[in-house]
Amino acid sequence: MPEIVILGSSSGDPSIDRANSSILIRHGGRHYQFDAGDGCASSIRRHEIDYSAIGTIFISHMHPDHITGLFLEIQMMFLARRRDPLTVYVPSEAMTAIDTFMKATYLFDEKMGFETRLRPIVPDPVFRDDNITVYARANSHLKNYEKIVGNAGGPNQLQSYSFIIKTDNARIIYSGDIASLDDYADLLPGCDVLITEGMHFDREDLFEMVAADDVGNLILTHLSDDMYRNPESIIISAQKHGVENLYLAKDGMVISV
Repeated sequence: MPEIVILGSSSGDPSIDRANSSILIRHGGRHYQFDAGDGCASSIRRHEIDYSAIGTIFISHMHPDHITGLFLEIQMMFLARRRDPLTVYVPSEAMTAIDTFMKATYLFDEKMGFETRLRPIVPDPVFRDDNITVYARANSHLKNYEKIVGNAGGPNQLQSYSFIIKTDNARIIYSGDIASLDDYADLLPGCDVLITEGMHFDREDLFEMVAADDVGNLILTHLSDDMYRNPESIIISAQKHGVENLYLAKDGMVISV
């Protein structure tokens, strides 16, 4: 039975209590991580997770609150004397930049004692082993940067992804960030768990969609500190639309699927 561990549930505005976006899926004795926001390395230690047990990491997009914790996490894997290779799937637009940054911060494989294998997210599937299969669905979260990138002549390709994770008995969707609920078109039917950020759309519309598509469990993450000051209003709103299995993500929370 898969377990979802919330490593970081904060929005892009840093929280004093929570790390930025990062989750772990434990299944079949293996650990798969999705996003690596700031603070995830400390969160992994705080919740007594073995750094060396994390075999694969998937980065949804290149906003700092989803990627900047990766490099300290790799450093912590070195300090934990990891020896097995680590595979990190990233948007293809970032492959060269991440490799350069790792070298600039002295994260050389020769020093680490293990290989970090950067792989581009190329649908589909992105990843498969005998335990899980991961599919990627491009979303429009970065679309509003199109004019800025064009004017600046940047190399950015506006790549942002939602992930569909399939196990032998569950279908889990992890969104990273999205631009609108249109990014979930056709994804939700048959979904056992939807892990979605809660900042970039009308939550009332989300609850209506989740109820209509009979999603098994909804985990709202990427939330501001203000939202936790009155969680009852979010829960009542969800229940009004028929959504009963709602979790407001907090670091360290474990949900069995």
